[in-house]
Amino acid sequence: MRGSFFKIGVVLGATMLSLLAAELVVRLATIYPNTIASNRVPDPDMGFRASAKVPEVDANGFRNPPGRQREMLAVGDSHTFGFNVRSNESWPARLAQRSGLQVYNLGSGGYGLLTYHAALMLQRRPETKYAIVGLFPTNDFELYYASDADCLILDNPSAFWREQREKLGLDWPAYPVGCLHNDYDTQPGLYERLKAHVALLALVDDVATNVAGYFGREQKQKFPSWTRKSELLTFPDGVFPITLTRIEKHNRSVDLSVPEVAAMWANLPRLLAAWKQMSNEGLQVGVMAIPSRERIVFEYFSRQNRLGELDPRFVEGVQRQISLETKLRQALEESGIAFVFAVEDTYRAFLYGRQKNIPLYPNTNDGHPLALGYLAYANAAKRLVDKMGIR
Repeated sequence: MRGSFFKIGVVLGATMLSLLAAELVVRLATIYPNTIASNRVPDPDMGFRASAKVPEVDANGFRNPPGRQREMLAVGDSHTFGFNVRSNESWPARLAQRSGLQVYNLGSGGYGLLTYHAALMLQRRPETKYAIVGLFPTNDFELYYASDADCLILDNPSAFWREQREKLGLDWPAYPVGCLHNDYDTQPGLYERLKAHVALLALVDDVATNVAGYFGREQKQKFPSWTRKSELLTFPDGVFPITLTRIEKHNRSVDLSVPEVAAMWANLPRLLAAWKQMSNEGLQVGVMAIPSRERIVFEYFSRQNRLGELDPRFVEGVQRQISLETKLRQALEESGIAFVFAVEDTYRAFLYGRQKNIPLYPNTNDGHPLALGYLAYANAAKRLVDKMGIR
C-alpha cells in the first residue's frame, strides 16, 4: 500500500512540475495577461497606445518596423492596425510598398474620431507631409462598445483636449457605461478569475474558442446588452455567416437617436474643418471610408437583385449603414477634403476571393478581414493618394 501511495505521489508531483513548466513557457512565449487593458499604455491625449510588449509594436506604441519615417501618417482603428494579419500585410504597409512613401501606421483597436484628431495634431513630424484617416463609420461614432480611446478622452480630458474642445466647439457626450468595458463589462466568476491568473488555462480557452468559432459555434458574448446567444444569420451561395449581434451593434452605431452617437456626428464637420485647415498649413489630409463585413455581403446580393432571399433584419440593418454612408459622403464633400470609399475595392476582392477560393474574412464572427481584405484597403488608399495629387 505504501508503495502505491509513493507511485501516486510521484505521478502527481511530476504532473504538477510539468504544468508549472508549461505555465512558465506560456508566460514567457505569449502576451499574458492577454487583456485589452494589459496591452495598453495610458496616453493623456490619445487615450492609450499599444504596449511595446505587443509583437511588431515600436517604442512609440504603434505598429511599425524599426526606422520607419513619418512622411505619411495612416490614422485609424483596428482596421488600420491590421488585425488578423502581420504588420507587412496591413494596408499602411501595403500602401508604402505600392507608393514608395514612408507610411507610418498610427492605427490601434479602440481608436475613434477624437483619437484620430489627436494623432494628426500631435504625431506629425517635420518630415510629415500627408495623412490618411481610415474611418470605419460603423464604429467611429459609437462610444458604447467601439471607441474606448475616445471614452478615456471624454472621461478625463487633458489640457490639449480642453483647449481643442473650446477651440473647435466640440460636443462632449457622457459615456453611458464606463471605459475599457471590454475587460470589465461583466462580473468575473471563478473560471474568469482563474484565467486571469493561469496563463496555460487562458491559452487553452483561447484555442478552444477559436476552434469552436471556426466550426460555426457562437463565441461567448461579454457585452452586457447582448448576453444571450446570438442568432447566426446564414446566406446563400456559401457566403460566410454573420451573427445578428453584429447587426444589432452596428445598428446602434448609426442611430442618431442615441445621444453620444448624435454628439459625435455633430463633431464630425468641426473635425473635418480642422483637418482641412491642416491641409492648408502643410499637412495634406485625406479620408478613406472602410466598409463593414456585412456591407460587402449586402453588396454581393444587391447587385444580383437577390436581397429578397436574405433575412429582413440583415437587409434593414445594412440599409441603415448605407444611409450613414450618404451622410458621410455629403459631410466629406462639404469639407473639401479628398476622400474615397473602399466598398468597391473590397467588393472586388470578395469576388476575386470566391473565384480563387481565398477567404476575405475569417470563418469566425470577426469583422476584420484577412490579407485579401487589407490589400483591397491598400488599393483604395492608393486611389486616394492619386486623388490627393501625391507624386
